[in-house]
Amino acid sequence: MSPKLEPRSTASMPEEDKKIQQALEALRKEYDGLHKKKIETDTTLQNLEDQLEELKKRAEAEYGTSDLEELKAMLARWREENARRIAEYQEHIQSIKEALEKIEGTSETESTS
Repeated sequence: MSPKLEPRSTASMPEEDKKIQQALEALRKEYDGLHKKKIETDTTLQNLEDQLEELKKRAEAEYGTSDLEELKAMLARWREENARRIAEYQEHIQSIKEALEKIEGTSETESTS
């Protein structure tokens, strides 16, 4: 908490005391600003910690772990699996195209005969 000094009229103060009074007032304002910033930072930190806990719970529920390295390994396995499935699907599509080309080729030779 900022030290509270009763303000005095500076009109009758010696110049040295006025400078001290001004310096104290500037320090008080700086302290108040820093104190406000600390409260805001503490609030933000608490909100982020709460969000992290919620995300950890969701990860546990959905993936069985909230360990970052385990989640990274799972993601890598899923990506590999997706790549494998895409390759298989591409092969399947290619086999369909080839079968259609054979059918179309057979159809064309029959119609020209």
